[in-house]
Amino acid sequence: MSPTRTVRLADLTDLVQAPDTVGPRAREVHEQLRAEWGPVAPGELSPGVRLWFAMGYAEFSEVIRNEEVFSRNGDNWSAVQEGKILPDMPIYPFVTTRQNSFHNDGELRRRLRSPVDRALSRVDEHGYAAQVRGICNDLVDDMLERGEADLVQDYAVLIPLLSVAAMFGMGPEVGDSMRKAAHKVLGGGQLAQEGVIELAVEIVDHIARRRMDPRDDLTSHLIDDPGLWDDNEVMEAMIVMIIAGNELTIATITQTLLLMLSDERFAGRLRGGRLGVDQAIEEVMWRDPPCYNITPRFALRDVELGGQLIRKGDAVVPCIAAANLDPLMTGGDPWVEIGNRAHMSWSAGPHSCPAQRPGTIIVQAAVRTVLERLPEVSLAVPADQVERNTDSLSYRYPTSMPVTFVRTLT
Repeated sequence: MSPTRTVRLADLTDLVQAPDTVGPRAREVHEQLRAEWGPVAPGELSPGVRLWFAMGYAEFSEVIRNEEVFSRNGDNWSAVQEGKILPDMPIYPFVTTRQNSFHNDGELRRRLRSPVDRALSRVDEHGYAAQVRGICNDLVDDMLERGEADLVQDYAVLIPLLSVAAMFGMGPEVGDSMRKAAHKVLGGGQLAQEGVIELAVEIVDHIARRRMDPRDDLTSHLIDDPGLWDDNEVMEAMIVMIIAGNELTIATITQTLLLMLSDERFAGRLRGGRLGVDQAIEEVMWRDPPCYNITPRFALRDVELGGQLIRKGDAVVPCIAAANLDPLMTGGDPWVEIGNRAHMSWSAGPHSCPAQRPGTIIVQAAVRTVLERLPEVSLAVPADQVERNTDSLSYRYPTSMPVTFVRTLT
């Protein structure tokens, strides 16, 4: 198809800033961009670094599924080639070349991704779910003993780190340091480099211990897999899983709990049994996804996308929050059809989230435990005063949720 618009990114001015597509006015910004530009709109990541947002459901799908045209490798971005991407920029760790499936395409991606899929397929889901429920119950016991709690800091941020660490056979003390390092990476800038180094040190030590003392855990499974050729590739696979696993899961838990505590209709359907926990999580994935934008793809040749000419070397950011609410896909209907899992919140295509099942198990356990153990929990502050994480180009989720509850005996 021939493009109807052929403007160059370099010729545009007064562009929407990328953080605005994640901030508190994100939905309004999406609508304005869609009205002016259609399903593919321009924006600016930082002064002089421009990109496209794939906001239509069809355009989003095309970008993330077609790695022969839209590469994940940052070396193909003209801004990288021109030296515009500097180490202190938030995007830097996501476009540098690393030996893992996240940063590569084609055969190399397939070789590095397959061991991750095989290792995760060996997880005993029933046993893991029981392990995660135990973690959630222990945290609620602590909150009940104190009589007060912050559902983010005392609960939601701890569950993924403890659960992911357990999957890798790590203790909680290692998991806490990894969570802090992972948060630095996702926050970007100079701290991101520190985070990568801190993660690498912890993981290299753990891999060495597992080589001497193999166990039935993800670390040992990755070490044993012939698809990963050395400890560096094992470490890289673990870093990707830890970073994505922690932040994405924290965001999903907090978004679901906040909706449950601030939307009476949602809470009523959930507590009344008309909406199951798994269905409630899917509704959050549609309405307020944990990850608003995913990392950019880079055009390998000139191509038409949503009527816009995308030139070779341009960056395209797939925008989950906008694609999920694309009126051409939803028909303008604000209600989410129960059981519809066609949202893009797990992404799709060759770089889709490999840990959807463990991630879902963790979120379900976290939400179900609050429902069962804290039946009268309520926010201690107005919902519009709940602060959200705004230091990321992708995530926007509550950073604190003080709550009150009735202390009950178990």
